[in-house]
Amino acid sequence: MGKDPYGAALTPDGLHVYSGNLGDNSLSVIDTKTLKVTTTVTGLKAPRQAIVFTKDKSKAYVLNEDLSISTVDLASNKVVSTLKAD
Repeated sequence: MGKDPYGAALTPDGLHVYSGNLGDNSLSVIDTKTLKVTTTVTGLKAPRQAIVFTKDKSKAYVLNEDLSISTVDLASNKVVSTLKAD
C-alpha cells in the first residue's frame, strides 16, 4: 500500500482492488487472491475515495483532491488524461 490510503474500489471482475493513496498521489492495485500490491499507478493528485470503473472494464475514473478527474487505462495502469475543475 501507498502512503495514507483513502478509499478503494473493487474492479467489476472482482480480481483487483484499486486503493487511492493521498500521501503519495498514487493508486495501489491489489490482487484479491493474493492480497498483494501488483502495481502502482502514479500521476494523480491526492486521489479521494471516488474510483469508478467503466462498464467495458477498460478505464477507471478517479476523483482527485483538487476536484479534477483522472482517467486511468486499466490495461496499462497509466493515467491517460485529467479533466480539471473550473
